[in-house]
Amino acid sequence: MGAYILSIAGVILISAVISIIAPSGKMGKFVKGMTRLFIFVVLVAPFVKLVKEPETVLTGAEIGVDEGYLDAYSSMLSRTEAEDIAAYLKEKYGVRAKVEVRRLPEDLSYEKITVCVTDFGINGEETHIDILSSIAECLYARYGCMTEVR
Repeated sequence: MGAYILSIAGVILISAVISIIAPSGKMGKFVKGMTRLFIFVVLVAPFVKLVKEPETVLTGAEIGVDEGYLDAYSSMLSRTEAEDIAAYLKEKYGVRAKVEVRRLPEDLSYEKITVCVTDFGINGEETHIDILSSIAECLYARYGCMTEVR
């Protein structure tokens, strides 16, 4: 691509010099016409080459899945989702929790959500069990995967 741009710049520079030193009569018109034709040929050459040559085929290269990237992306999504779930639980249920989200790297679907409630807030003792079951039901309904709440 760089060579193509340099050739265009060179041709335009040469044509500018030719138009300055070309005679003003019929010969000058002929020379200017030829330089314009030459500029046109230089501009169109890559497109002609593109049409004439067959499509480039990659040989020897295999297309595959980048497992490392999928693992890293899956863990990043899991961390972000865990933070979102912890904020949601604090807002809706008034509890603080450590949340772990595991995703399958193949399709990034949810594998398991583990919630460990660290602070139940100002709820009574007997309501803890109800809150844990409510959290488990809510997360299962929302994410559709196995949910463990402790």
